[in-house]
Amino acid sequence: MNKIVMSLALAGLLATPVAAFAMHHEIKVELAAQNNSGETGYAIIKPMGKGIEVTVHLKGGPKGVAQPDHIHPGTCASLNPVPKYPLENVVDGMSVTKLPEVSMDDVLKEPMAINVHESASDIKKYVACGDIKKPM
Repeated sequence: MNKIVMSLALAGLLATPVAAFAMHHEIKVELAAQNNSGETGYAIIKPMGKGIEVTVHLKGGPKGVAQPDHIHPGTCASLNPVPKYPLENVVDGMSVTKLPEVSMDDVLKEPMAINVHESASDIKKYVACGDIKKPM
């Protein structure tokens, strides 16, 4: 094999893991307060095998109250009210959800947002939201 062909082959091998890592790196979603709730925080979406894990951290929420949260189609400015992927309720500022059937590509192929509701009894009141964006 000549040097040029070997160099191109080696460059291709080296580039592949970097590109694959970039496509499957974790994403941080900033959660902004909505409806004067004062609740803010962030969510981390990270690949777990073929699925994903979503961890939500929220400050300013009520103690001991389960706050439903979901991944919705759309953006915080124009949210589809029908959730695409349910998440574990935020309790005392945190939730962790494993979605083994949902890939990073699934949550990035169309605009989506993570939305937190005030409570199960007041599900229509949104307290925090963040748009899911592709990493740079």
